[in-house]
Amino acid sequence: MIDLKRSDTGNTVSLTKVIASSGEGKIYRTTEPELLAKIYHRITPEKVSKLQIMVANPPNDPTLFNGHISIAWPKCLLKESSNPRQGYVGFLMPEIRDAKTLINVYNPKLRAKNAPGIDWHYLHSIAQNVAYIVQVIHAKGYVIGDIKPENLLVNSRGRISIIDTDSFQITDSRSRKIYRCPVGSPEYTPREMFNVDFTKKDRSELQDRFGLAVIIWLLLFGQHPFTGKWIEPGEPPNIDELIRQGYWQYAPNSKIRLSPYSIPLSVVDSSIQQRFYDCFVKGHTNPYKRSSATDWVKVLDSASKKLQTCQVEASHRYANTYGQCYWCERKSKLKGLDVFPSLQSQSPGTTVLPLPTPSQKPAFTYNPRILLIVSLIFVALILLQW
Repeated sequence: MIDLKRSDTGNTVSLTKVIASSGEGKIYRTTEPELLAKIYHRITPEKVSKLQIMVANPPNDPTLFNGHISIAWPKCLLKESSNPRQGYVGFLMPEIRDAKTLINVYNPKLRAKNAPGIDWHYLHSIAQNVAYIVQVIHAKGYVIGDIKPENLLVNSRGRISIIDTDSFQITDSRSRKIYRCPVGSPEYTPREMFNVDFTKKDRSELQDRFGLAVIIWLLLFGQHPFTGKWIEPGEPPNIDELIRQGYWQYAPNSKIRLSPYSIPLSVVDSSIQQRFYDCFVKGHTNPYKRSSATDWVKVLDSASKKLQTCQVEASHRYANTYGQCYWCERKSKLKGLDVFPSLQSQSPGTTVLPLPTPSQKPAFTYNPRILLIVSLIFVALILLQW
């Protein structure tokens, strides 16, 4: 085992087992309960400074009050215990247990296998939870940058956790120095960030807004918004080229159309439809037109509360603006293919996940400073009366 020293307590922590590896470094289990270590192959002074700022200024995790970790934030830095002069080599972070990547709930085939208890209503709730986490990160002045489903984990309660946070773009609130996000995924990157060296380009939450909208679309429709039936001669371009050209399924002059298995935009609440138009059409050339995470939280919350339950299939929920159960229509059209089948029709032995609930802020957050001030005022009033 490799022994390292924590920057916060000075205690020794040992690395036990490699559980993941990449070009940047390795993830280890440790002797610290529920904490993982990320150890870099090579760490620069710039990276150390960024991590120190992150450790000192974490965002307000919205679900810690009920025991869930929404943001796997660096907890402390690690350095060689046998040779402290060597400097830092990585950091400790919370382990997100019993959770799967987001594709396991938005992909119909994987959902039928891993989460058959999740219907369209709860996909709205999961989308709201994702938007809520993004909202909290943006409120701190941070940018996710490489926002993608692989970095979003969902547990058996539908709670979301975001990982790979050391790649975020971080701004030092004192010096205003920006530590950039050096990576990105084309399928979740807006047009203005194409052909850009991420290590030399500052980002804003406007770019995250595009990626967030794509992820919400995936959750509600099960496929990427810039995929469909190519109507021009020749092979269809890849997704990043379709994004660059603005060929969303519902964009003016788009060269892709819905495939027979595509779910039409009209099935979602009209307020959600508008947000997608704002992002993928208006926001294609004007990033400021894209809805913020805060706006998405409000819209998804309102839309989910208005969903109707089908009178034929209890597992079917549909938007009241659509007027009737789309999922029954689709099932009939596709000869029995149902993306939200009843639990009775599931294969024997399938694990059913408990129904998720939206993340909620605590009604009251304990703050020691406020409590101390209130106590001092109370004592002062008693002394004055005495």
